[in-house]
Amino acid sequence: MALIANAGTSVSNAFVTLFGDDVKHAYQQQTSNLLNSIRVVRNVTGSVYKFNTLTKGGTIKDKARFEDIVVMSDTSKSLTSPGAYTGGTAQNATVSCTLSNYHSGEYVQTLDEIKVNIDLRSSFATSMASAMARATDQAVVAALDAGTPTTIKYTAQGASGLNKAALLEAHEALNALDVPNNDRVLLISPAALTDILTDTTLISASDGQLSNIALSTGYVPNLFGFRVVTSNLLTADSVVRKCYAFQKQSMGAAIGKDININVSYVPQKASTLISSEMSLGSVMIDADGVVELQVTE
Repeated sequence: MALIANAGTSVSNAFVTLFGDDVKHAYQQQTSNLLNSIRVVRNVTGSVYKFNTLTKGGTIKDKARFEDIVVMSDTSKSLTSPGAYTGGTAQNATVSCTLSNYHSGEYVQTLDEIKVNIDLRSSFATSMASAMARATDQAVVAALDAGTPTTIKYTAQGASGLNKAALLEAHEALNALDVPNNDRVLLISPAALTDILTDTTLISASDGQLSNIALSTGYVPNLFGFRVVTSNLLTADSVVRKCYAFQKQSMGAAIGKDININVSYVPQKASTLISSEMSLGSVMIDADGVVELQVTE
């Protein structure tokens, strides 16, 4: 039997670099829904990163002359006497975030085609980037589920799904714990978004700019100070799905290895395996800044 040389077994470093750039660019363009909604640290070395948890801030009243400045983590001062600490309880602790490696890949029967066909190469790059973006979102949702929010189970009433009352309760809960009112996120399911769009106390055909946006786009960008983000990755127990309201600094993601591309010929399959790998982890940093909303669907 004559042996037939397969051109696909030869992969230049230039192609690997080019395709790797394509995947990274696609990942940046269609990055995860959640990565921009949380605190992110990149270029992490090792498998564990420690996020600092800091006080929400405080001041010292009437410091005596030459008296040491009391740092915000010292809560021994009386709140009613000179030198009183007037902030919330400082933690100055750390929360560990464990990174995991994520992989995605696809076989290509004729590598030469993907080398010369820009559209095909772009499709492969976009597909792999989408897989990585989804893995990123899954890591963040898993961290939300694994955490223990200070305020839990603001349950939407009956079978009405996510309603105005539940949203206001979440808003009030964060305010009551002095959570910053900027960079707040409302993470909900597609069904919960429909609840909002059909709630006439929130959206009405005759009521202003928000309603106009909702009616024309089928989406609500902001509500009660929350930036609305939808995801179909939120976990459900029977007919109840966990949604979340949180402040950006309360959730974190640590990213170690940047997206790495490998291209190798697999003789047994007479095909070339194009695979990508990245390293990341997510964790709840501040339980006060997260409210769990259990939504009946």
